[in-house]
Amino acid sequence: MGRFSFLNLLKEVVGMLNESRKLFLKNKKLMFSVLVFSLLLNGLVYLFNILTITLEITNLTQHLKLLPTMDPSSAEYIALLMEVFADFGLFGVSSDIFGVVYFIINLLSVLVIVHASALTYNDENVNCKDFVVLSLKSWKGPLFLGYWLFFVTILFPLLLLSTASLISFAVVTCVLLVLFALFASYLAIVWYLSLVVSVLEETYGIQALGEAVKIAKGMKPKLFLLNLFFGLLIFGLAQIETLGHHGQDVESLRDAEYTTLPTTSRIGALP
Repeated sequence: MGRFSFLNLLKEVVGMLNESRKLFLKNKKLMFSVLVFSLLLNGLVYLFNILTITLEITNLTQHLKLLPTMDPSSAEYIALLMEVFADFGLFGVSSDIFGVVYFIINLLSVLVIVHASALTYNDENVNCKDFVVLSLKSWKGPLFLGYWLFFVTILFPLLLLSTASLISFAVVTCVLLVLFALFASYLAIVWYLSLVVSVLEETYGIQALGEAVKIAKGMKPKLFLLNLFFGLLIFGLAQIETLGHHGQDVESLRDAEYTTLPTTSRIGALP
């Protein structure tokens, strides 16, 4: 009985994926434009971040290599040490800027994808200008949800750290991490459903999260399997990419030639 239930659930998941494919093909021009827009923006942000961080890490590495070769009591050592601290600070600022820009790009991508999917599903046709205005008018809901996510994941641990001892904070952090690992798939489902609710129904914050919980209550198994499927797909692609880089490193080490210097001097070479 359990086996047939799982097969039926799997068929429903495949049906949901097929409906998504049909929705994309229903209005190819709009959906393809939205998809390219989102991928292009995210790709440009990641490319800019990689180029910036690579340069900063290179400078930081060069400065760190020079530190052991210098006299700690010299003025040059102090100046170089200050440059290292400045490099760390610049790296932190760049990471913060990337986080903010990525959040804005992700928010904009969600807005256009949700509106494009809703218009395609309802067979509504709008021109490009009206579509942009419609998408930008509904930014408040996802922004409020982003604020709540920021509060829970960043500000709440900082508040715990400021009001509790280090040991109690470590214990609470471990418990929260375990709970988050257990319910990560469900939380991701509710989060993205709440984004859709906030865009289409113009609700904010806790109200959108509550509506998302109600929607997910009867669909948790199917949505969980969908989330698990895409999670495993991303993990598999990441592993393939990692193994590819590892193989290149092994080949470069295999092609490297080493020379051994003699440890004993010849008698004839002595003066």
